[in-house]
Amino acid sequence: MLPFTADVLFSSFEAYNRALWPLPILAFVLALAAILLTLRSVRGGDRAISALLTIAWLWVGVGYHLLHHAAIDFSAPLYGAFFVVQGLLLAWTGVVQGRLAFRFRADPFGCTGLALALGATILWPIADGLLGFGWQSARLVGLAPAPTAVFTLGLLLLTNGRTPLHLTVIPLLWTLVAGATAWVLSIPQDLFLPVAGLGGLCLILSKNRQQRRV
Repeated sequence: MLPFTADVLFSSFEAYNRALWPLPILAFVLALAAILLTLRSVRGGDRAISALLTIAWLWVGVGYHLLHHAAIDFSAPLYGAFFVVQGLLLAWTGVVQGRLAFRFRADPFGCTGLALALGATILWPIADGLLGFGWQSARLVGLAPAPTAVFTLGLLLLTNGRTPLHLTVIPLLWTLVAGATAWVLSIPQDLFLPVAGLGGLCLILSKNRQQRRV
């Protein structure tokens, strides 16, 4: 049994968004900017994308899970710790080492990655608004955990060359956790999360195998 209902969860998101206003607008713009940087190469763009992902995971880990969601969920500190670890992994791999190069390619990997990233950024808050929870409780990339995880898997599919698998573990696990939560709480827009996570991982593994043959 979860310690909250869907109504309580989305009321919590509404209070969270109101407390952060106008940060949700900035988060939306930065997510779109990260996607645009995968479509057009600019100097320093890859590290900028990695830095944005790092900030997003650290913010959700600390700002959302530890400082906000912990008020209604005793598991939030554990979730927050995993999100912080993911942020540190992205910082080390993408910002410090510069091992991540994000390039959109018109192949199944690139198209799926772009679709996941755009869906997490644009379609997710629209679904929240249309399915009865209200626009003020909409979840956004960089501020809420589920869209941030899907967005990250999408961008990892857009990496040039082999995708470091250690960066996929925590986003995948979160899609499974959030998908199970959606099933229990009857949140329809989140029921696809395990499919997105497992499908994204399978495509990343397939992309890595192709790169190994090159």
